Amino acid sequence: MKFFHYGKNVEHEKLGGSIRTLRQKWTLEELSSRCKLSVSFLSQVERGLSSLSISSLSAICEALDVPVSHFFAAPTNGPLVLKAGSPRSRIYLEDSQVTYSLLSGSMSDRVLEALIAEYPPHYDPPLITHEGEEFGYVLEGEVLLQVEDKKETLEPGDSFHIFSSRLHTVQNPADEPARILWVLTMKLLDGGGHL
Repeated sequence: MKFFHYGKNVEHEKLGGSIRTLRQKWTLEELSSRCKLSVSFLSQVERGLSSLSISSLSAICEALDVPVSHFFAAPTNGPLVLKAGSPRSRIYLEDSQVTYSLLSGSMSDRVLEALIAEYPPHYDPPLITHEGEEFGYVLEGEVLLQVEDKKETLEPGDSFHIFSSRLHTVQNPADEPARILWVLTMKLLDGGGHL
């Protein structure tokens, strides 16, 4: 199983340093305005004091005009069919503790990214915005979907489809983990496209 992992301090500092290097043409305030994340949060990320969810990292990468694959090894071309039980790429960012299991094939021309996100109890990420669309189907647990000012509690079997350009987030306020099947129009780990 392929596993991308950003662990404590050293890796956070490496990721934060890379972001700081990429944003040299802008101040933290300008980056904040472009990715809709707070200046204080971005400052903590750059100093290795805070970790990122994939959605926050995606928003930063979109603002900086680099693919998320800039920070991870891009998958190699693989089979079009991934059979049950076959190895899958997984992404894990430590402090957020969200694990992403990639379901998509690795062809570079694809439009959709499919994955399963596993959210720990009491997961509370910030609101974000980016290009594209997202479809989610709750597999297990209970999550809170927020799109701008509207909040909706979702349970297994519930689904949603949103334009990612609207401020949004998915939280897990429960004491139990939650899993969501996601289909997105942005590629998380492919160097061939823009997020």
